[in-house]
Amino acid sequence: MRHDRHRFDFPGYLGERLLASDPALERLQSSLRALLTAGICAGAFLFLTRWLGLKYELALGGIVVPMIAAAALPDAGRRQQQVTMAWVPVVASAMLVLGSLVSGNPWLSGACFLLVIFAAFQVRRFGPRASGLGTIAYQSFFYALLLKVPPSKAQWDPVFVFSGCAIAFIIRFWLVPEHPGRMLRSELRAWRARIAALLHDLARQLEQDGEAGRKRVEAQLAALNGQSLDIDTRIADFGKAPAQGEAARLRDSILHGEMAAEAVDAAVRASDGAGDRQDFAAGLRALARDVRKDRPVDAGAWTARHAPGALPEALRWRLRRALDILAGLPSLRDPLPAMGDERKPAPAASRPPKAKDQHWPDDTTRRALQACAAALGALLAGRALSADHWFWAVFAAFVVFTRSATVGQTLSGAWRQVLATVAGVGVGIAAAALVHGSRSIELSLLFVFIAAGFYAFHGLQNAYTVLLSAMLAMLYELMGMDSPGLLLLRLEETAIGAASAILSARFVFPAHTRDESGSRSADLLRAAGKLLRATWTEPAPETQHAAVRELDRKLQALRQALGPVTGTAYPGSKENRREHLARLARIAYCVRHACAPAQSEALREAACTLAASLDDTAALLDTPAGREQPQQAPPTPALPQADDGSIPQQLAVRWLAETDRLLRTIRAELQAPGKP
Repeated sequence: MRHDRHRFDFPGYLGERLLASDPALERLQSSLRALLTAGICAGAFLFLTRWLGLKYELALGGIVVPMIAAAALPDAGRRQQQVTMAWVPVVASAMLVLGSLVSGNPWLSGACFLLVIFAAFQVRRFGPRASGLGTIAYQSFFYALLLKVPPSKAQWDPVFVFSGCAIAFIIRFWLVPEHPGRMLRSELRAWRARIAALLHDLARQLEQDGEAGRKRVEAQLAALNGQSLDIDTRIADFGKAPAQGEAARLRDSILHGEMAAEAVDAAVRASDGAGDRQDFAAGLRALARDVRKDRPVDAGAWTARHAPGALPEALRWRLRRALDILAGLPSLRDPLPAMGDERKPAPAASRPPKAKDQHWPDDTTRRALQACAAALGALLAGRALSADHWFWAVFAAFVVFTRSATVGQTLSGAWRQVLATVAGVGVGIAAAALVHGSRSIELSLLFVFIAAGFYAFHGLQNAYTVLLSAMLAMLYELMGMDSPGLLLLRLEETAIGAASAILSARFVFPAHTRDESGSRSADLLRAAGKLLRATWTEPAPETQHAAVRELDRKLQALRQALGPVTGTAYPGSKENRREHLARLARIAYCVRHACAPAQSEALREAACTLAASLDDTAALLDTPAGREQPQQAPPTPALPQADDGSIPQQLAVRWLAETDRLLRTIRAELQAPGKP
């Protein structure tokens, strides 16, 4: 056939997706650290407990806590991580000892558990270190109740925890350390893989032209934007001062490469004609291979051979310009900016003064009270189901609240927690049944599940929940306990905890997704107005770059806020929120690409008028009570004719006009009753 040499390269495509899913290899490193920590601690403590004549179960807390700490430290810099790691055994030992001492008294242990949960949420106001140590405190108390160390043996908890944390410290900072320079190179390699995967998906969309293909492409574009923003943030935060010029050029190249990929997507959406589409798809696959393998691209020859002939002139110009940019992507063989181990302190001027919150409770206290109310309900209902394993219900309620802030997010998180636990229980029971009686296979599977679980720890929480149940199944089997019965009981307790979390979020100082969405949307519109002004009135490249990335961060924050309530697993209504998010994402797209040189006074004035309209709509979103009142329509920007001027100016006119149209639609939606 004509296109045999361009046929779909599934192994390469799968490799691109896997590489792009772990940009800085953080998941792989986290998995390796957890596996090494668990393996070395298990071996060392087996020898130590036999030498001291102790039961091996006493050492389990000294394995679990260091394993979690080695895989997940919230601080950004190496020195900060070391300080946090030094505090982990102190906090964990105190909680393990406290949990062991009160575990025999169900009401006292429950009251202490509630206090620990309240404190774990309250300390979040003091930054990443306090937040991480609060989570360690909660988990340590939970494992004290789970492992049931006798009070008479509680003095051994600090011995094993401090020993395990020393092993984890060596693994974390010497055996599997973080090197910001290597992480940046890994992120760049994954970024190129993400673009290659996007090009593959665009080729598949041309050939299949289905709704599923379009959704896959949109997800890839959103992921590419997030990945580009992560690289930009890493360079800005960790790049050393002598290499700032080189760092700025790399950041600009990343931004231009991302926008070039978006331009290719626009050309794909506009292409028609069956023959052209086949040629275009074949060319995109060849381009994907070149991008992935860091090979040079002849943009002129590619356009002449593969670009659809029916493509409008403006889109053809965008495609050619995008290919020129993709042809000059930063090579993985090029030297990178020097990177430091510590995050650079923010300039004093960039830190806005903190406004005092006049409302009680503040957001941190509100969430702490909600979590305590959910934990109390889970504790009471969980004890009614099982007097010995009620803490699983409290665990589920806590986990739901660690990932959610509004009623809708809590409902989504609780539902996904239950579904993941159902899947995990199924995997755990099946695995336990298959290997029952073979301790060597059970032990091997335990370490396999540990490695896979901590690979999923960052960003794949549902998969982590599934694998946590599988880990527990193997642990129960090794300890000679009733694995199927305990896993089914855990499922029931999880459902209780999830239900308690939903009720608490709904009735205890509720925060609604509509208000969160309005606040995030207003921030995005203000950032879009700021970018328009930076583009058309402050043409300094560094000003424009900062404004674009600020807009990207606001869009990312909105996606994170609405993601739980717009996903396919969300059990409630989601279409209105999906439409709202799509409109705002499109506004961000149009404003980002309206970066033509300000050659027209009329365009400059229209952009300033539109920026004022964006700010006005943002103010409307910030005042929910005002949404129900009639509002004066914003002035229409006086745009030149779409076909006048150069192609960049024609595109700018169309993007500004589309932004104005979308903005008016949003205002109309805000006025309609029952809309988010």
